[in-house]
Amino acid sequence: MSVIATVAVPATAFRLGSLLDWDADATVSVETTVPTSEHIVPYLWVPADAVDDVVDTLEADRTVASASIVDEIDDSALVKVEWTGAVNGLLEAIRRNEAIVTSAVGTPSRWTFRLRFPSDEDLSAFYADCADRDIRVELVELHQAVSADRDRRFGLTNAQRELVLAAYDAGYFDVPRRTTLVELGDRLDISDSAVSQRLRRGLAALIGSTLVTDSPTVAKQSSSEADSPPSER
Repeated sequence: MSVIATVAVPATAFRLGSLLDWDADATVSVETTVPTSEHIVPYLWVPADAVDDVVDTLEADRTVASASIVDEIDDSALVKVEWTGAVNGLLEAIRRNEAIVTSAVGTPSRWTFRLRFPSDEDLSAFYADCADRDIRVELVELHQAVSADRDRRFGLTNAQRELVLAAYDAGYFDVPRRTTLVELGDRLDISDSAVSQRLRRGLAALIGSTLVTDSPTVAKQSSSEADSPPSER
């Protein structure tokens, strides 16, 4: 079974770490794509006001064949990166061990990656490769991947998933809202207090499993659920 690891490395250990030297508060994120080739990290979201400098920096790197702006949305720009065969370091360790980058976020001090490995052995080999390259890797979170038909898809229990979908269908997240916690409770035959607790836990689990890359949210969430009464789950 595949394994998903969230790891963090110093910005200096990653080829793209220097992209953020100009702004201590800036972040760069990797656009999630379905892998169709051996290319690693082909798209980056960067601040639009610095995209020209970012492209120039990328093109000056010997491991980058080309860099180009493909889209701009609000304050961000999407940059396509084509790497040469000279890619090494962290990216080479990722590629050698058949990991898929499902998300990544970079700051001037560190990059955090969410990586899917085919097996525990591939994850161990990745760590060994990084150690051989003197790359310090911090394990932030680790869990086994689950299939779509498992009870805890996206970190949700069945009860949480039922409630989140019911709230969505009934317009609870609309502006203005078209339903209330009391009405959702009546619909699912649980108290409004249980609805509130379950909805908050469900949304936290969903966000932790799909969006968060730099904190052990899912692990904390799982622990809190284990301590909560069954009616609130």
